Amino acid sequence: YTNLLLYVHPKLACAEANLQQNPIEVNQASRPELLRIPGIGPKLADLILHSRTQGALTEMTHLRRLGLRNQETTARFILLNGRQPDQQLSLFAGL
Repeated sequence: YTNLLLYVHPKLACAEANLQQNPIEVNQASRPELLRIPGIGPKLADLILHSRTQGALTEMTHLRRLGLRNQETTARFILLNGRQPDQQLSLFAGL
């Protein structure tokens, strides 16, 4: 954590360093694990845990309905039923 960049949110920097190669399975994660994912705060984590009692979350639309706002960022760090969600590639990446 000593080399965090000043222009990157600490939670995002930590996720990029640790979760990109080992994404978190949303349908099995504990509350503390969910809170490590950028875009998921305490309220959304609680909603995810409650929603999982009704059935598995299998698509980003399920998370969007629960209140996820920045799905492009979050999708890089999660699995839904063992699969990484589809992501829209940026036209301006690397510019």
